[in-house]
Amino acid sequence: MAKLNVLVYDGSGVSAASRDNLVRCLRLFLGQRYDVQLVTPKTIKSEPWTNNCALLVLPGGRDLPYLHDLGGTGNKRIREWVEQGGSYLGICAGAYYACSSIAFEVGTPLEVAGERELAFFDGVCRGTVFPGFQYDSDAGARQVTLELNRGAWRDYWPQSPERCEVWYNGGGAFIPARRPGHGTELSSETAVALATYSDLDDGPAAGVLCSVGRGKALLWGTHPEHSAGSTGDAAVDAARERDRLGQIRASLSALGLEVADAPQTPPRLHPIFLASTDAELLQGTAEALATASKPYGPGRALFEDRNDNFVLHEASAAARLLHEARHPIDPVSDDSHDLAGSEKDLCIFDEGLPAQEVSPLFDFHLFFSRLAASRGLPQFGRILMYSEVVTSTQTMLDKNDAFLAKLPDGLACVASHQVAGRGRGGNAWISPAGCLQFSLVARLPASASAKIVFVQYLFGLAVVEAIRGTPGYEELGVRLKWPNDIYADLGAAAEGHGQERYRKIGGILVNSSFSGDTFSLIVGCGINTSNPRPTTSVNDLINLSNRIRGTNLALFRPETLLALILDKFSEMWPTFIEAGFEPFTDRYLSAWIHSNQVVTLDSTSQRVRILGITPDYGLLRTAPVNDYSYEDYLQPASSRASQRFVDLQPDGNRFDILKGLIYAKSG
Repeated sequence: MAKLNVLVYDGSGVSAASRDNLVRCLRLFLGQRYDVQLVTPKTIKSEPWTNNCALLVLPGGRDLPYLHDLGGTGNKRIREWVEQGGSYLGICAGAYYACSSIAFEVGTPLEVAGERELAFFDGVCRGTVFPGFQYDSDAGARQVTLELNRGAWRDYWPQSPERCEVWYNGGGAFIPARRPGHGTELSSETAVALATYSDLDDGPAAGVLCSVGRGKALLWGTHPEHSAGSTGDAAVDAARERDRLGQIRASLSALGLEVADAPQTPPRLHPIFLASTDAELLQGTAEALATASKPYGPGRALFEDRNDNFVLHEASAAARLLHEARHPIDPVSDDSHDLAGSEKDLCIFDEGLPAQEVSPLFDFHLFFSRLAASRGLPQFGRILMYSEVVTSTQTMLDKNDAFLAKLPDGLACVASHQVAGRGRGGNAWISPAGCLQFSLVARLPASASAKIVFVQYLFGLAVVEAIRGTPGYEELGVRLKWPNDIYADLGAAAEGHGQERYRKIGGILVNSSFSGDTFSLIVGCGINTSNPRPTTSVNDLINLSNRIRGTNLALFRPETLLALILDKFSEMWPTFIEAGFEPFTDRYLSAWIHSNQVVTLDSTSQRVRILGITPDYGLLRTAPVNDYSYEDYLQPASSRASQRFVDLQPDGNRFDILKGLIYAKSG
């Protein structure tokens, strides 16, 4: 599976400054390809993070708390993952921790010494190399000069300087273990010195790149994530910053990540456009929002809510607001949490759909023409909110109760880019160019509360059937993974060529809230439509199908794919409201990838066979493998020899399809 996540460790002992600066730097260079997020010791030890991780980062801080929280199980999982091809970046304490042994401030009250389990660097990390270090202080911090091993950087930083100045605060030097025939020189077979401390007479290594099985570990005794203070000379400061960013970029490149050529400009939120071809529906929505707003200057009104404030504008303001978003004159925060608190501009198009000039990445006219092509406007998608860049379509609807109450059932909120997308279980959803991401408003009466858990299954089925129900696309490998993921099935031939058969291309998230006698559901969905990286896409499957079958199927545009999905979901919804999920069960099971699959329950090591979904609560139904076969389960209940089932909750377990494991979520 293609790697998606860059995980920054956030356990006890982590320096908040190092952690936050690392997250900021990583997003500058990796934000377009990877989801940079924090990870806890509990996740490292007990959840299936390894299949989706491109890089694990341990920041500066304190080694002993790392040892306490990760010792044994955590270290074993990290070590095995790196040996199998993972990448590890250790900064200061994270570098000390990754060596065979540590010798920190030996003979002083701060002494920490002993062997360590990760042992990516075969030797000792000895520090501090400069005096004066104090925990939680900059008393011993300073700018130090590193001499770069330009030969080691040749493939990753061709224009590297001979020396650079970086921030130092308590880090160590890397001293190789004595090995017969090697003395104390770094062996090019296992580790290469990237830089040395030029301020010290013996010039010990300040950074090393280690080969660990099929993976790599890069360790820095300094803090390249930390910007230096000003020298008062603008040219000197600019050169320092250029070298610092170059060092970070080259380090990530050396670890095998796809790195942007230059730091990415933090995103600026774009205006949101509210539009529909149903003039009456649009007018009613606009009036509902306006009556709950207050004047906010000429031609504007302010709608205030608990998470976001929306500034209402006429459609004529759209071009100006779009220009201001693309050409900001004030600094833009690189923190998505700051963007979440900013005002959101909402332009109401009550006299026609947005023109292509103000919506170049989403064609409103194409979407509504395809949506109404079969039998007029369906229930879902008849009114649309769209923006080129938002925080999260899911958050804007789910976390603003008053705003949501004014929006009609069936509204779809769509974005070309999200800077704080939300996935299931608190995860972030990465949304590079080519992804279709949207959220729907659906409402259910209180009497239908038992049906809510099935909505994620129903919508996943709608996605698959919308694509495979299009004439010519019936054999496209789009499948469902329990409970809420969309997967590309590349076929058995992929496995025969050493590739993974299944790759994730989408996910579904359903949030609900209750008010009066109604449940308001926000159905969020993200589908990789056309981006070949970092995973695969629907259009990649179409290209593959065209090559194999000699066909000439057209690729999907986001507007077309969205219209197909919403039309299919609208077709299913009335039956679901009346009869629940039972009429769709067989269709769902024929579309998923689990029928008759044998997996292991991680918590008990029990081997079970996946049978289906329970009709009452939507649990994953499994049974011990020796009880009876899948064919037995398909027989009438009265004729079965046994009914000893193991039923699993969709929100209490995580399914690692590649390893055949179901992990019970802890906490």
